[in-house]
Amino acid sequence: MPPLLQCHRLTHSIGTKTLFQQLDLTINKGDRVGLIGHNGSGKSTLLSILNSRQDPDDGDISRHRDLQLETVEQFIDAGLLQLSLLEAVLVKLPEEERSSGRYRAELLLTRLGFHQYEYDFQVSGLSGGQQNRLMFARAMITSPNLILFDEPTNHLDLRTLLIFEQYLRNMRAGFLIISHDRQFLDSVTNRTVFLRDERLYNFDMSYTAAKAALDDFDAAANAVREQEEKTIKRLEASARRLAIWGKDYDNEKLARKAKSMEKRIDKLKAEKTYVSKGSGLNLTIEVGSAQANRMLAVEQQNILAPDNSPLFYIPDLMIRPGERVALLGYNGAGKSTFMTKVMYCYQQDKAGDFIKFNPQCQIGYYDQEMQHLDPSLSLMDTLRENCGGSDSDLKTQLILAGFPYLDLDKKAEVLSGGEKARLMFLMIKLNQPNFLILDEPTNHIDIQGKEELESQILASNATVLITSHDRRFVDNIADRYLMISEGTLSEINHPDVFYATEPTSITKNNHKEDVVRTAFTEEELLERIIALEDLIAADLARKPKFQKPALQAAWHAEVAELTSLIET
Repeated sequence: MPPLLQCHRLTHSIGTKTLFQQLDLTINKGDRVGLIGHNGSGKSTLLSILNSRQDPDDGDISRHRDLQLETVEQFIDAGLLQLSLLEAVLVKLPEEERSSGRYRAELLLTRLGFHQYEYDFQVSGLSGGQQNRLMFARAMITSPNLILFDEPTNHLDLRTLLIFEQYLRNMRAGFLIISHDRQFLDSVTNRTVFLRDERLYNFDMSYTAAKAALDDFDAAANAVREQEEKTIKRLEASARRLAIWGKDYDNEKLARKAKSMEKRIDKLKAEKTYVSKGSGLNLTIEVGSAQANRMLAVEQQNILAPDNSPLFYIPDLMIRPGERVALLGYNGAGKSTFMTKVMYCYQQDKAGDFIKFNPQCQIGYYDQEMQHLDPSLSLMDTLRENCGGSDSDLKTQLILAGFPYLDLDKKAEVLSGGEKARLMFLMIKLNQPNFLILDEPTNHIDIQGKEELESQILASNATVLITSHDRRFVDNIADRYLMISEGTLSEINHPDVFYATEPTSITKNNHKEDVVRTAFTEEELLERIIALEDLIAADLARKPKFQKPALQAAWHAEVAELTSLIET
């Protein structure tokens, strides 16, 4: 079958910056392509060109007549916020198909991890992970054969990520996906395309194998380039010598040989093997040391939410110098709340009873919301206020971190997520703490940035407490694992114990029944039970081969659950 989509010699720029030029890309039926590139390389722009939302400066795109293309957006459409979950899916269908398509929409939502009682929830009240699943359902309801995903794994809770991963592995449609999650890419893709140096590098393998192949390609190119440079230098020396001899001895033959050699040198220079320039970004951290037997200790303490409701209990926790501890738990378990509490006690009550800190403890904190950055301050003023040092040194450090000289007076409020992340890590580097507390540090950095951060942390021997939904990052960094399970903090010997645990058993403190109880009145619960019984009866009326026993079982279970709520 001809390709579903084919790009021919695409070229595009934004202002004076060329994103890519003479780019060719082919996507065939069933391809599962990971698109990789550093922040600002043009990945999202390329997707906008592929789905016809933007025109390239030059080149063209061939689309097969059978192409059915959908795009999963990064953000929910504001026009959907007042609709129910089910309505937001159905409006993707033509109006005349919405009634008959209801069953298909419900089945799709069930497969994406939604419960029947959530179908009537208003979109504006859904969590970020639920909204991400909704956007995926809206793309899938039209039965496309090619889907474009623009960083769908950003900010996903682990439960949603695992559901999404499983669904992608099993679906028939092909896709092209931008993601910085290496474990996710290895799990769902069979092809990897790197966008860098204004060009594409294509490998028919998933990310880890493709990255190794790209590294081998770069190493070979560097080796060839070194030999070419040596040859050019040798020929230049010979050409200079011949030119001097020709002039000193008035020998026209030697002069002609020198000119001939210079032409050969010019040709060799023009045909030199291309070597990647890389991303041009530099992510570094530096930490101090501490001579102590512990950095912090917590004994028999309850961690409370801002409304004073209990999140989890810590029977005993000690973090020693040099340990790299991962704090694992599903969204809502209290990970970020605990880290905020640690920082509050460190700043306001360092010698208090709630958390005991070693006197030598110096914390460097990265909060995922980046609230420690004053949006009104410039890059320079941010470093002046938080780090100190001479202006010349601060300017040098900002430039080394990848900030252009002309941008040093730019306000923090206009920085991208990746730029804010680099600024926060630069502050950590300049302050040289001995204990890093990193709350979702990988949300805003690309794969190269993650790999740089990993190598920096491992080389520094820093004491680290991290939370992250990036499984590869956790596996590479941590040597100790804590899990929030059933309202208690406990230690586990491997993160797979957490990954294999059902979210409902981990987050009992979220009180699912209380959510249902407050979400519906008794009359609404009765209406839902009647609707479920109608669904069961309608399914039973179908021929046996068309019935859905699993759905029937789920509906019966929900009826029993809602009935028990009414009775109590």
